[in-house]
Amino acid sequence: MDISVVLATYNRDEILAKTLLSFQSLKTDGLAWQVFVVDNACRPETLKLVSGFSESLPVRYLEEATAGKNNALLRAMPEVEGQLVVFTDDDVIADPDWLLNLWSGAKRLPEFDLFGGRILPLFPEGMEPEEGIDLDNGFTRSAYVIADWDLPEGEIRPGRIWGPNMAVRKRVFEAGYSFDPSIGPSQSTNYTMGSETEFLLRASEAGFRSACIPSALVHHQIRPNQLSIDWLRGRAYRQGKGKAALYREFDGYKHWFGVPRFLFRKLLTLFTKTQLWRFLGDSHRYYLNAIELGMFQGIFAYYREKDRPKRLR
Repeated sequence: MDISVVLATYNRDEILAKTLLSFQSLKTDGLAWQVFVVDNACRPETLKLVSGFSESLPVRYLEEATAGKNNALLRAMPEVEGQLVVFTDDDVIADPDWLLNLWSGAKRLPEFDLFGGRILPLFPEGMEPEEGIDLDNGFTRSAYVIADWDLPEGEIRPGRIWGPNMAVRKRVFEAGYSFDPSIGPSQSTNYTMGSETEFLLRASEAGFRSACIPSALVHHQIRPNQLSIDWLRGRAYRQGKGKAALYREFDGYKHWFGVPRFLFRKLLTLFTKTQLWRFLGDSHRYYLNAIELGMFQGIFAYYREKDRPKRLR
């Protein structure tokens, strides 16, 4: 088996259907491949949907009742047979040459084991982001999963490989590296982001190298509710928790009640600025301060949750 494609899904069959429809147009001449859809909601409707593609795709339906995207991915790992394991999300539209380009790129780069391609946004027809949202802002591009690196094929840092378009040689998993189920998307909106990054950083530290294959392209389906500043602020909150958990850059600061002391003043300042720009009608500055506020609120929440077991003793 050449390629195993793995994706997790949770209760959004309409979006998943568009993803699987795009897989029907994949060019796979000469490739032995399979697709695993892991249902984290365990719904009979999703089973029926996936089964409906069984004649046009080499697809298998799996269930994982334990909440969390990484738990769903881990459910599939004992089943995969492909030498290249391709991870994506249930809300992508795949370019027809996606898998062929990942496979040929991996063959051209035998010294690399971790691969990432390009991801472009696909906005709802006739809709655009709320006024003030800056699509050139680094956070916005991350939130909408826009991975359009102006880079040639070759080595990159692992942080530039993103979940909707990620490929890993099976030998990485055979060496004992896999996903941490305590990090990443779950049914809670309060989860800690960074699941793929955490895995990639550990694999990188073990000597596995990362490469960009820019010819491998998927599009990310943006949903109407994701076009608001409120949604992006929530995304910033989760990203802040992930930043604190992964990089631990604030651990060395003086703490009050388990939280880095500077955060109390930082949050007050950002909250005041955010409300000021909103009142003055400066949508761009309101947006920038709102996402920064969300980020630091997430960092604050991480330390409060980390300290909670101590406070409950």
